[in-house]
Amino acid sequence: MNTKDLDYFVRLIQTKNFSQVAQDFGVTQPTITMAIQRLEAAFQAKLVLRDRVHNTLVVTPSGEQLAVHARTVLRELDLAHQELAHLTQDKTVLGLPPIIENYYFPRVAAHLQARGMLENIQTLEGGSVWLRKALRDGQVDLALLGSTAPLSYQALVAEEFDRQPFTIFVAANHPLAQRKRITFSELRHEKFVLFNSSFVHDTAFNTLTRRNHFRPDVVFRANDTHVIMNLVAENVGVTFLTDIVDQHRDDVVRLQLVDDAQPEFISSIVYRASHVLTPAQEQVLAVLRATLGGTPAF
Repeated sequence: MNTKDLDYFVRLIQTKNFSQVAQDFGVTQPTITMAIQRLEAAFQAKLVLRDRVHNTLVVTPSGEQLAVHARTVLRELDLAHQELAHLTQDKTVLGLPPIIENYYFPRVAAHLQARGMLENIQTLEGGSVWLRKALRDGQVDLALLGSTAPLSYQALVAEEFDRQPFTIFVAANHPLAQRKRITFSELRHEKFVLFNSSFVHDTAFNTLTRRNHFRPDVVFRANDTHVIMNLVAENVGVTFLTDIVDQHRDDVVRLQLVDDAQPEFISSIVYRASHVLTPAQEQVLAVLRATLGGTPAF
């Protein structure tokens, strides 16, 4: 079977238009028609029904079922291409959320540099939620990810190495700045400056707002810790971040949350279960484990 036929078929399911698919792939419309006919012959099932009078296309139940498997096949093929390409290189693509990058990676980098390995590290920055998908899709070889619960995915291996609480940061001239401790419910009338939804902070924050039965007033979202802290310092709003954030500034104050059963910021070394690590990537993984103390979690 030609996997290109599956490419054409999946796109046809999306567009419901033979001409559009042909245009998207730069081929003739008969090429798309013959591809669908080959698939129908191979599976002995009608996949699509064309109404030429009304110029419509209906996907049959058999077509819907094949589409599910076709997407999986194409996704796995794409992942195989990326993994095999990485196996021919000495580079290791390491996914790093910004807070983890600032707090943990300097220690890791020092050990990598001492072994002459740092120059072969390529980092990809982003929120833990986004990086988890990038890892599954093969864009990343290894990652240090945050989560609010132990990561448990069949496709991923996670080795937890740290847990830290979440805290509140306010401007030094904010009325709450004189406090050392606070409950989350006391923040119901505050304005918030937060990370965007690609960060695990959003999950933890939503857990606490639901538990305390209020809809937060989120005035701004960003993907950079420094931007968030600058906005907090200007009293644009208060923020909710993991305790490992180092603010090192006099215009922002950290407040301890004292709620019971709070979500925690869990940090883990993560990689794909199916990925065959190169010798170089095995060495990077060994440095991560030795430096951070990762413990396999299955």
